Formats: sequence, C-alpha cells, structure tokens
Amino acid sequence: MKIVIMTGGRTDKSFALGFFKEERYDICIVADSALEIWDKMGEDDGFTGKINHLVGDFDSVSPEILKKYIDREDIIVHRFIPEKDYTDTDIAVSLAIKLCRESGEESCSIILLGATGTRLDHTMANLQLLLTIRRAGYEGCILDTNNRIRLLEGSIVLEKKKTFGDFFSLIPITACLGGVSISGAKYPLERHDVHMGESICVSNEFAEDTVTISIEEGTAFLIESRD
Repeated sequence: MKIVIMTGGRTDKSFALGFFKEERYDICIVADSALEIWDKMGEDDGFTGKINHLVGDFDSVSPEILKKYIDREDIIVHRFIPEKDYTDTDIAVSLAIKLCRESGEESCSIILLGATGTRLDHTMANLQLLLTIRRAGYEGCILDTNNRIRLLEGSIVLEKKKTFGDFFSLIPITACLGGVSISGAKYPLERHDVHMGESICVSNEFAEDTVTISIEEGTAFLIESRD
C-alpha cells in the first residue's frame, strides 16, 4: 500500500501535479492549508487526483476553499481544534499508520509532500516523523522540488538513472554512524565512523552507475538532492 500525505509547507504546484500524474497511490490524505494547493491543482485539466481523508484544524485554509470539500461524501474529514497538542502533519502521519495497520498489508510506504518550507521548526519536526513511520514498521519518504529524504539503516544500492538528483548525503541522526562504507561514489569510504555534527558525508556524487552505501551501526537521513 502507498499513502500520500500532502501537507502545508512550501509546495510547487507543477512539481505536485507531476507527482500525482505519474505516481500510483492507494490513499491520499490532505492536511489543512495544503488544500489551497490541491484546489489550485484542480484547475488543471489533466489533474485527476482524489482526496480520501482531510485532516486539520483548518485555521490556515480559506473558508471559500474549505467549503468546497468539507461536506463531500467521498472525503472523510478529521477536524480538530486549533489548540491541539500535535501538528496537522503529525496527525496525518498517525492516521496513515493506522490505515496501514488496518489494511493488513505487510508492506506500506508513506510519502509526504509539502513537509519542508520556510518554517524551519515544522521542517525539522516533519523530518523526525520519518522516525515515527520507521518505528511503526513502514517506509517513509519526504519529497519536495529539490530533495528526496529517507531514513537509512543497514545498506542500500542507489542507481544513477533512478536517483532524485546528482547529489546524495548522509546526515547522522544517532550520535555515531559506525562503519560507514560508500563505493561507486566520487568520495568513497571504507568502514568509517561518522559522528553527529560532521559533514564528511555531505554532497557526494556518482562515479559509477550504482553506488552502494552501508552503515554497520546507527541511523542517518539519506538525502538525494538537485539544484
């Protein structure tokens, strides 16, 4: 199962349109102000996206746009008071995890669009939601116009023709990444310990068609980037 969460960070309309036209997904959750972008995408003749769940306190979306969606029978609305304890994106992720569990499918991926932007506090909180998704046993990913962000534990093989951009980085989110090895890259490593705060694994590039990254101990953000 694949669940897409569209949330209220900075979202480029053309990028979002491209995603929804090209990607297959089972469930779409739209959180609060992201409804404004969704409504603008609806003006495109080729847009056929469908909202399954609408989440938030709706204090950041115009009443005119909200009125178009709030009473639709094909959308399940989860409304909260503004003085809630958790962000709209956090609530949307919790809902996505619940839906994954209820589906009974072992494999489930949760993709967040609009989870980055000008509010650094929200961006950092949303990055940590990838840990929430991983702890629930599922795969999470944050996508924006310039970045694809995932968690990495263990190993992964990146194919140049399938990567999101020309650059990739590892950012430790545990005190130490033990035994980091990178092969097929411009800057290879062999069982190197990378500590939180070090930038040795920032902005690497492909030297071959595939890059293999392995971490013996610890967890990192794997960020594929393009300018």
